[in-house]
Amino acid sequence: MSLDRFAALVQTDVGGPLAAGSLALAPPVADEVDVEVSVCSLCHSDLHLLDGDWSAPRPLVPGHEIVGRVVRLGPAARGLVAGARVGVGWQAGACGACEACARGSVQLCVGGKERTCVGRPGGFARFVRARAPFCFPIPDALDDAHAAPLLCAGLTVFSPLERFGVGAGQRVGVVGCGGLGHLAVAFARARGAEVIAFDTDLSRAELARSLGASELRDARGPLPERAVDLLLVTTHAALDFSAWLAVVRLEGTMCLVGVPPGPVTVDADGLLDGQKTLTGSVVGTPATMRAMLTFASTSGVRPVIETAPLSRANDAVVALREGRARMRIVLEQDL
Repeated sequence: MSLDRFAALVQTDVGGPLAAGSLALAPPVADEVDVEVSVCSLCHSDLHLLDGDWSAPRPLVPGHEIVGRVVRLGPAARGLVAGARVGVGWQAGACGACEACARGSVQLCVGGKERTCVGRPGGFARFVRARAPFCFPIPDALDDAHAAPLLCAGLTVFSPLERFGVGAGQRVGVVGCGGLGHLAVAFARARGAEVIAFDTDLSRAELARSLGASELRDARGPLPERAVDLLLVTTHAALDFSAWLAVVRLEGTMCLVGVPPGPVTVDADGLLDGQKTLTGSVVGTPATMRAMLTFASTSGVRPVIETAPLSRANDAVVALREGRARMRIVLEQDL
C-alpha cells in the first residue's frame, strides 16, 4: 500500500467524463488523517460539481460520502487509530477560530471551511484525506454500503429534525422522495412523527409508505393547507414557495435542504399572518453526525441503495443525471 502514487478518477473539463488518473499524498501533518476508501456514494452535489452548477477548480476528484479504514494519522490526530473504520462526509475541516466554530456550529465555518471534494481530492480515489474531527467511527450495525449515504444525505435531513425537536405528536412534510427525501421520511417517522411525502413521481408511493409515510401526495397539487408543523424541501427543483408555505401550519417552519436553481421568493402575508418561519439547513455539526449514525444504527433506518464498481462511476453519473438512480448509488472500491 503506497500513498506516493495511487489511482483516482479525475474530471479535467467541466461537464466532461471522469478519467483514470493518479494522485499522491505527502505524510499527514497536524490532525490530518488518511483513509483508504472502501465505498463512496454518489450524491447529487457531486453532479452539481461535475456539471459546473457549483464552482470548483479542475482537476476535480468528486465524492464525499465515504467509508474506509484509517491508514495514516498526523501527530495531532486524536481519537482514532490505524485500521479504524470511519466515514467522511461533505466537510473535511474547519478553521476552529471563527464565530461559528467558537459556538460549535462548525458546519457554518466562515474562516476556512474545508470541503472534502472541492479544492482537494474527494473519494473517487483509493485514498482520501480529512481532519480527525471530521472522520467519524461507523457503528458496527451499519455496513459500509448503507453507512456511506448517511454521511451527507442522512446528516443533511437528520440535522433539521434534531434542530426543531421533531418527535411524537408532530406532522412532517417531505417534498421530494429521492436521495435526500427518502431518508427524511424514514428519520422523521423513526423519531415518532407522522409523515406526509410529496413527489411528482407517484410510482414512489409504495416506497414512501414502506419508509413510514402515511401517504404520498402529488407535488403538482392540489396542495393541502396548514397540514404540517415542519416542511422539509429536499428537492433541487424550482418551486412556488408561497404555495408550499401554505402547507405549513400556524407558527410552523419550512426548511430548505435542497438547493433551488434560483432566488427563493415568498408572499410576505404567508409569513406574517401565520408567523411562519422560512429557513435553511446545511449538513450538521460533528455532534449531530455522531447522533445520526447512532440513531440510524439502533432504529433500523437505512438508505435505499444500489451498488456498482467505482471504476463504473461515469455510468453512475449518467444514471443520476437522467433520473434512473434508485435513491442512492454506492460505488465500491476497485481502482
